[in-house]
Amino acid sequence: MSDLVKLSINVPSGENPLVEYGRHFNVQGEMEHVIPIPEDGILTIRLLDSDGTVVRYVRQNKKNNSNVYLNHPDFTAYPEEMDPGRKGVLAFGFPELMVKDMEHPMDSLRDATIKCWYSDKEYKAVIVSATGVEQGSIFEDGIGYLDDKGEPYQVLGMGDYTIEAEFTDAKGIVLARTEKRIRIGEQVSQAIVRFNPRKHRERMMDWCQKMNFAISNDTLPGYLETYKGTWLYHMGLLTMYRACDIALYRKAKVHMFVYLVDPTSTSYETELAYLQTQRVVGNPERFTAYHYDIGEALIGEGRNYKQRGKIVEFPKDKYLAICRVDLVNEKAKENCFDLGEESVERMFTDLSQVTLPVGATFAVTGVVKPWQLMPESFELRRDNTYKIKDSVCEVHYEFDDGQNIQKETRTLLMERMDKGLSIGSSVYEFYNIFSVKPSWKGRTVTIRVTACDKNGENNCTFSERTSLLRLYVSKEERLYY
Repeated sequence: MSDLVKLSINVPSGENPLVEYGRHFNVQGEMEHVIPIPEDGILTIRLLDSDGTVVRYVRQNKKNNSNVYLNHPDFTAYPEEMDPGRKGVLAFGFPELMVKDMEHPMDSLRDATIKCWYSDKEYKAVIVSATGVEQGSIFEDGIGYLDDKGEPYQVLGMGDYTIEAEFTDAKGIVLARTEKRIRIGEQVSQAIVRFNPRKHRERMMDWCQKMNFAISNDTLPGYLETYKGTWLYHMGLLTMYRACDIALYRKAKVHMFVYLVDPTSTSYETELAYLQTQRVVGNPERFTAYHYDIGEALIGEGRNYKQRGKIVEFPKDKYLAICRVDLVNEKAKENCFDLGEESVERMFTDLSQVTLPVGATFAVTGVVKPWQLMPESFELRRDNTYKIKDSVCEVHYEFDDGQNIQKETRTLLMERMDKGLSIGSSVYEFYNIFSVKPSWKGRTVTIRVTACDKNGENNCTFSERTSLLRLYVSKEERLYY
């Protein structure tokens, strides 16, 4: 073995990476070389147990092998106009769909030992844990990979393992070899977070690191990264991706940050729904939820009310938080908040000091903590998302000015805009707009806000899903802040 070719193992990342029990994992790295990488070089990735026994392997004997079954019906990529013929995928590498014969792709699609690809610069491989649910997975992965004899894999047990990457020429002369130790086990604390927009992503990365909450930095098998540089939607074999993703939540204490939980997100359709079926959401020993006290990572940038949001934990017996009240102009839209704040005249985060004039328009901004619903309200689909039959869906308002009580029902699903573009909607957040009524002039209005699922207020108490807001209405027609 010479120094003419060098291999690295970058994924799994870190010095002593933990791979969650019950999921497949990627092995990826770079190929450095001072000689040309041979077209018929042989790359072999092996997984050895603590006794040194090879328990999994994959092998590739052709550089830039294009035998990839990209017409698989469950495969999602960029639209044809962005990547004609999906040539970009082939150049990027997606070993999950590697086959031996493109004329008969189904004959070898399930062969796990060929799920490997390399180029002049890098290599990618998939190591399979279990073939399916019967062998120890939580979900089926949509493929059901088999070993070189066509037999199913039993789940890789918890413990210490070694990844070995070896590159030889066609005659078997070793050109490079490297190894990395990993551990298969279960996370202690796992986060459910969204990573958009940028300010929020920065906060989440920093927060999870400080709190020692695990987040998945390595690409999971089945997921296709944005190889053209533009994110449009999740791509790849998403059934497989979700089957791997859900293993992160099997036993861990879950810390969910409630922000921009889109109804089509993995966080909502798979992760949280799975936890609902396991009754984890209702178990404070397994589930904790957090939010920004002011609803955003940062508000008022460039204005005199600039403020950075604090990350706070929902109390165990409290499911609704009012974050702030916005004084808004004619640009404001129901359940739509633009991060540029062009529709906002002033923001009130001190809810004991909300004073508005008659005729003003204001928005109540709030966030709801997920609560435990009936497990039968969640039906697993073939693609490893859940059909969700019940969730928080309404916000009930009761306005009491001391003489009259008025009621209104609004919905959640607040949409966030950034530079004029939607970055998603949030199942658990609301931005409800109201006008200060002339009859409230000179009065203190108590606003009772209650979050409800399809059962309305029938199955909740005043304290659990209700928050109070007091609005002071000035006798003046206009206030200057």
